[in-house]
Amino acid sequence: MMSLGVHPDPQEPAGGFAFLELPGGSLGEGPVPVAVFEVYSERWLGPTGETDDRVSIGAGNWQGERHDFGPYPVHRHDGADWVRIGPDIVNKIDEYTPLRISVGGQVADVNWPDDVPPRAGAAVLGGLQSTARPVLLDTGNALVGKPAEADPKPEPVPEPLEIPEDIVQPDPVQPDPVHSSWRKVLLPVLVVGFLIGAIVAAWALILRDETPAEVADPCTRSALIALDGFGAMQKAIRACGDALSPDTVLKIVEDGAQQNDPDALLLFGTLYDGAQEDGRIEKVIGLSFDHDAAKAAEYYARAVTAGSDAARARLTASCAQLAGSDQTLAKGAYDDFCR
Repeated sequence: MMSLGVHPDPQEPAGGFAFLELPGGSLGEGPVPVAVFEVYSERWLGPTGETDDRVSIGAGNWQGERHDFGPYPVHRHDGADWVRIGPDIVNKIDEYTPLRISVGGQVADVNWPDDVPPRAGAAVLGGLQSTARPVLLDTGNALVGKPAEADPKPEPVPEPLEIPEDIVQPDPVQPDPVHSSWRKVLLPVLVVGFLIGAIVAAWALILRDETPAEVADPCTRSALIALDGFGAMQKAIRACGDALSPDTVLKIVEDGAQQNDPDALLLFGTLYDGAQEDGRIEKVIGLSFDHDAAKAAEYYARAVTAGSDAARARLTASCAQLAGSDQTLAKGAYDDFCR
């Protein structure tokens, strides 16, 4: 099974287009078909009836029968064969999906990268439409429905009663001095009690804030990438084991390799090296690649350049495998990384 790279089309910043890169001489001169097989569900990607940049994002038509898209022209550039595909494929594949892609009879296993986005807004056709509220015409009467009834005739206000002078008026009620004294004592007590309650509540909040927070799950991607450096991430990954998915670990290792971290590059080389095995990563977590001596040599060479001493001996062993091969890709890798 050969190697295949997937790259975004730099001339399409809105997404939806990608280039499939194969080693030079892998494809013939004429246009070639492309077929996409989803490894987990074991189904083929089929057409959805949508074309060009109007292809909606997601919900691909995955079917049991194989479908060949294209054919697509083959471009020769920088010693490689390039095939440009469009939204009918790109818009239907989620990032990190494990795929087996067939290009003109050449087959390769890849994990769909996260830097090839679908074409944003592809499913939206036409422009926006505004909706105006209906305006009521002025009919001269602002009331809607049954008019309000007129207020009834107000009743006459009765005259105030006059109290005869011979009727003795009771003295006004004076406040009870005992009750007044209790109120004078009780009010300060209530105020002090309220202040004490407020102080206790504030102190409880302070103690709660000072209480150590519940330890977060250290085996989430956000917790791992928050660690200082790939070396610390790799140690935590091995400790988490099967609590992590292969896709999560692959993304973290890819990020480390893009930053030329020697440990990440060494791990990538190990995963491609058929003579080496990282049991914790490959057997427990389940992240493993098919044997590819050329890829192993490439990552070992990059790891040596980045400062990894452990990668030197492994690079020597991979170069010995490449030296005895008569394949074009192996010879090219030997010339690039072993001389």
